[in-house]
Amino acid sequence: MDDEENESAMASMNDQREEELQVFWSYIVGMLTNLDSLTLERIHQMLKMFASNGPCVEFSLGELQEFLQKKVKQHELVFMGGVYHLP
Repeated sequence: MDDEENESAMASMNDQREEELQVFWSYIVGMLTNLDSLTLERIHQMLKMFASNGPCVEFSLGELQEFLQKKVKQHELVFMGGVYHLP
C-alpha cells in the first residue's frame, strides 16, 4: 500500500512541476521567435533572469531539459544540432 501512495505522490508532484514549467513556455516561444535557436543552457540562463522578475519558480537544467524534450515529442519544438528551435 505504501508503494502505491508513494507513486501517487510522486506523480502529483511531477504534474505540479510540469504546470510550473508550463508558465515559462510563452517566454521560451518568445525567445525562440526572436533569436531563432538556443541551446539548453542559454534557455535556462535566460529563464532564470525572467524568473527573478516574475513567478518564483526554481528549476534545474535537467528538469528544463525533460520539459523541452516533452515539447519536442509533442512537435511543439525541434531539437537539432544541439539547439532548440520552433518548428
